[in-house]
Amino acid sequence: MKSLIDLVVVIPVGPGCHPAYILDTIDSIKKYIYCSYHIIISDDSHNPVVSEAIGKQHPDVIILKTTKNHGKGLGLYITLSNAFCYALDKFDFSALLRLDTDALIVGPEPEAKILDFFNSNPSIGLAGRYVKGLSSPDQFGNIWQNGGRRPIVAIAKIFTKYYLRHPFINWKIRKVLFNAINNGYDLGEFVFGGTYAFSSTGLEKLRENNLLPMKKVLGADLEEDHFFSMLMVAIGMGLGDLASGDNPFACAWKGLPASPETILNANKKIIHSTRYWGDMKEEEVRKFFSDTRQMTSPKSNIVSIG
Repeated sequence: MKSLIDLVVVIPVGPGCHPAYILDTIDSIKKYIYCSYHIIISDDSHNPVVSEAIGKQHPDVIILKTTKNHGKGLGLYITLSNAFCYALDKFDFSALLRLDTDALIVGPEPEAKILDFFNSNPSIGLAGRYVKGLSSPDQFGNIWQNGGRRPIVAIAKIFTKYYLRHPFINWKIRKVLFNAINNGYDLGEFVFGGTYAFSSTGLEKLRENNLLPMKKVLGADLEEDHFFSMLMVAIGMGLGDLASGDNPFACAWKGLPASPETILNANKKIIHSTRYWGDMKEEEVRKFFSDTRQMTSPKSNIVSIG
């Protein structure tokens, strides 16, 4: 029988990830997530130090080790798909939150907006920092440039001579892409992968359509978040914004989208990336939010499923 919980949190871990930073991100989840939840580490590091450190401090966290290193790109898509299928098999949940190891929870109860969003928008399966068009501004004045190889040009290559580099793979992806376009897909639109949220309905529909994972796509010149976004539209579900206005996500590809103080003043609660802000290095960024976390009183009715 499946365990009934509100939220599953999945953190993919690759080679070179700093164990202390992973533990800090887990600490932030346990401090600020107030609903019933479970944490899954998708461990592609093949470094026993990582799993030992997590297991020692957080024995309730599930660690799924990959049999071989899948790497980034669509290798990460496969690794995450396996973790998502595990979550679907083990838990009856409403939403799944994916966090990179350089993502962090920085404010209380971010799941409330996520759960309410999917409940109010049942046709949307994937939401977060939603990027659409050639440039996509955020409320902090940053402009996400969506050209280059991420992902418009990469997708366009499927229709050019690059198709011949991996004809079988690109043929499979082209069929999915045509389905997405028929469903209104705007070439290159995606929900940024540093941190995002799936509805359980969206994940179930991906699996029902044999897309969790879609087999034999390794080698395609696509990133995991671009591909998940395309697949979601291909099955007839939508992409959603959980970053603008009073929504909880504050994301940039590298570094923070604004200063730590600005992020907290804007009531943002899920951030990417902790790598740096201005002259602040990752240790300083994390210390700022850790110090803030220590000053936050825990909610009395928090329910953590271990």
